[in-house]
Amino acid sequence: MACFSTEELASVGVAFDFAARLVQVEPGRAWIESCIDDDLFAAAPFGQDDEAVANGLALMRQWCAGAAGDVDEAVGSLQREWLRLFVGLGAPEASINESYYTEPNSIMFGQSTLSARAAYRAWGLESDRKASEPDDALGIMLAFCAHLVRESLRLGESGDEEASRKPLKAFEDFLVQHMLPWLSAWRYLVKQHAKTDYYRGVGELVFGLERSCAARFGIAFDEGNGSFSYNHRL
Repeated sequence: MACFSTEELASVGVAFDFAARLVQVEPGRAWIESCIDDDLFAAAPFGQDDEAVANGLALMRQWCAGAAGDVDEAVGSLQREWLRLFVGLGAPEASINESYYTEPNSIMFGQSTLSARAAYRAWGLESDRKASEPDDALGIMLAFCAHLVRESLRLGESGDEEASRKPLKAFEDFLVQHMLPWLSAWRYLVKQHAKTDYYRGVGELVFGLERSCAARFGIAFDEGNGSFSYNHRL
């Protein structure tokens, strides 16, 4: 079982919610102005010791510095890139759906979608966009992980340490079963196709956050083959 302090659990929840917004929501003017004016990429709530997290933040800060001179152009550029990378005019260039990487013929709303949906229902959750967006979309998954972490934190703070381990174990299992197997491939596609430092940074930040949490569960990343595996369970 992972070792997180109370403060770290709170930080993981914030970081994963933030990451979910970055990949799932089309960036609008208010969001971009906030990124620039409020220096949202100055630091990460969790995982800043991971090289990819640090690099991702640096890339996004660099983009913000350039975008400040022409926010209108920056908004249009990012919206076009978000659509091209993650939604697609046809096939997305860096799909955020698990099924794209794991299902035969990249079928959407397949077994990966159903399995993710079952995991949410086990915790009393249901996507309000399930008819139009598959449940195995990365943003939904990141938000679900944030929920599990907050639930673990809530139960721990109530004094029920044994109960608090259940959502943390669910977080570990969900990472292993639904997110880590295709994380490296998604990161690679973002690197290959992103034209802005903003989305290059998003790819690095999300990868680094997941890798940092995986390490707490004893799961290591192999740079050679791009896979994750348990250090102590091989």
